[in-house]
Amino acid sequence: MIALAVAVTTRCDGCIATHARAAAENGATKEELAETLTVAVALNAGAAVAYSARVMDAFSAFSDGK
Repeated sequence: MIALAVAVTTRCDGCIATHARAAAENGATKEELAETLTVAVALNAGAAVAYSARVMDAFSAFSDGK
């Protein structure tokens, strides 16, 4: 989850996909994901908000609807 927050703040689409997949495969919930993204937004404001949507899309693609 820390790596995912860092991926958002560095705006790395490949990292977002990799870490979102890992989060989904390791049982992360959408609530945990939202908390992680809140930290990223607190650190990087506007850009992190935009990239947070990409995280949610990637996570949804890799998760089973948790």
